[in-house]
Amino acid sequence: MQLVFLHGLETGPHGSKYQALKAMFGEVISPDCEGVFDPQQRLTIIRDTLRDQPGPFLVVGSSAGGLMALLLQQVEPRVAALVLCAPALHTEHADGLSAEGLPPTIIIHGRQDDVVPIASSRRFGAPLIEVDDGHRLNASIVLMLKQVFELKCRLLYLDAAPAQ
Repeated sequence: MQLVFLHGLETGPHGSKYQALKAMFGEVISPDCEGVFDPQQRLTIIRDTLRDQPGPFLVVGSSAGGLMALLLQQVEPRVAALVLCAPALHTEHADGLSAEGLPPTIIIHGRQDDVVPIASSRRFGAPLIEVDDGHRLNASIVLMLKQVFELKCRLLYLDAAPAQ
C-alpha cells in the first residue's frame, strides 16, 4: 500500500501535511503540481508520477488535491482509499462527481474554512468529519494521520483477513 499526497493550488508537494505523513509512514509519493492550475494538466502530472509505481494507493488530497484525488480514482484502478482534506468540491470541475462507487473515503473539513465552503463536503455524501478548524486544517493534522492509519490498517489487515 503506497501513500500518495496531492497538494492544493497554493501550496507545494512538501508542505506540513506531507511532512506529517512522511514522519509517520515513511515514503510518501507527492507529485509536484505547483503552479499548475488546470485540473487536466495536474491529472497528467499525477498519472505520469504514478505510472511506474506498483500501488495500490491510499491517496490523501488537500483542497484542490482532494478534487484531484477524486478525478484520479475515476481513471486509476489502483486507488484503494481516499482521505480528502477540505476538498475543492465547490468548483465547476467537481460537477458530476459523486460519492457513489468510491473506494473507502473519509472527508475532513473545517467548520471555519473560509476558502472551500463546508456545505460542498456535506452535500457530497461521503463520510464527513467536521472539525473546529480553518481551511489549512493545521489543528487537525493528528486526526488526518489517524484516519490514514485506520484506513491503511483496514485495507491491509481487516479486508484481507479470512471470514470467521
